[in-house]
Amino acid sequence: MEVDSIADGGELLPPIAFRTAVMVPSQTELLLTTVPLAVAAFPAKAGNALMRTLGNVEPLADHKHLKRVRKAPDDGSLLEVILCALPSSAPAKDGSSGADGTPGAAAGGDGAAAADAAGDQPAELPLQQLPAELQALYSQHGGVRLRLMHGAAVPPQTRAQWEVWTKLWPITWRIPENGTPVTEETPVDERTQRYFEHHMRRAIEMAAASRLDNAAIIAQPPSLVSLAEAVDGTMLHPLRHAAMAVVAVAADRDLALWPPTTTVAQEAEGAEGGGLGGLGAAAQQQEEAAAAGEGGEVASKRPRLGDGSAPTQQPVAVGMTSDAMEPAAVLTAVTAGTRPYMCTGYDIFLVREPCIMCAMGLVHSRVQRVIYCQSDPQHGALGGRQRLHACKSLNHNYEVFRMERLPAAAAGGAATEQTS
Repeated sequence: MEVDSIADGGELLPPIAFRTAVMVPSQTELLLTTVPLAVAAFPAKAGNALMRTLGNVEPLADHKHLKRVRKAPDDGSLLEVILCALPSSAPAKDGSSGADGTPGAAAGGDGAAAADAAGDQPAELPLQQLPAELQALYSQHGGVRLRLMHGAAVPPQTRAQWEVWTKLWPITWRIPENGTPVTEETPVDERTQRYFEHHMRRAIEMAAASRLDNAAIIAQPPSLVSLAEAVDGTMLHPLRHAAMAVVAVAADRDLALWPPTTTVAQEAEGAEGGGLGGLGAAAQQQEEAAAAGEGGEVASKRPRLGDGSAPTQQPVAVGMTSDAMEPAAVLTAVTAGTRPYMCTGYDIFLVREPCIMCAMGLVHSRVQRVIYCQSDPQHGALGGRQRLHACKSLNHNYEVFRMERLPAAAAGGAATEQTS
């Protein structure tokens, strides 16, 4: 059984229990929205000339996922062609307005409305509803039965959506540019849940002890020992959010474990006071040329970080403490090993969902997963308001999980069940 921590004020914190953590979807599932289309039938022999002309006169720039032409389902000698997309208020001769009676209406994600609309009879459309160029084109190529039909206004996200939406009007299936998006919240397994709960409980206790609303922990999975800890410091500086503060603590930890080293050439420069413009610079250039000729490594102009070899030293512990009004940051004692690239492979736990600034900072720090407890519908960047993790054009992407805290009453019941 977990022992509840005691805050600075001496009061016993209420039991901390959580709902099962879920992966935050990169996108919400799109609902089907329809666009009214002016569709006319033409003799099949006019197809090629008609398509060339339509491409210039009325390209479907906003609906490229819709196929421009299909074989008429009731007459193999005719082709049905989309002449143009119509305003959502376009009237039909019989007064029909949309697949479900509302122009451009959204249907359920299961596509039931799309299936129903596919069986509806298209309404006739007055020729006067078309632009003059399309009216001339309709007459020139022997158009017949101009009708109002509907198609999907946006391309489908998944193959399952495509199979339903294409019943309205044929759609060209293309895998989304950023891959098939995650649209459902996926729960984690029990082992991952226990690991998440351990660190999140510690973050909540830190925030409560410091009387602030946010704290952050960086850990290397599946270890239960944190590598860096920090609380929100915006009282001292407006940019010192918990996520930014803990990344800075992790950087200090790296510097303590793998201090920068200097080269012999740099030490000689410093001793002679030559700098870049004196004899020291000339000596460095000669050394670089000699090293390059021998296939060796050219000396760096800046101090190099540790090479990652494990030094024979005792575990290093660095700590930074402060009073209740100042953020506390702790570096856990660890033995130096291979230095990671920034926070590669690490997880970060936050009480509150990070903002855009913090989310981008975590992209640059190369964290593997972001786990937060409280959503922020106003400023949240990872599901609350925005979904930065869905932007595949970034040079790094991480997974995002939300693990909400249970209300105090439910948490007390969960704790009772664990002890019984």
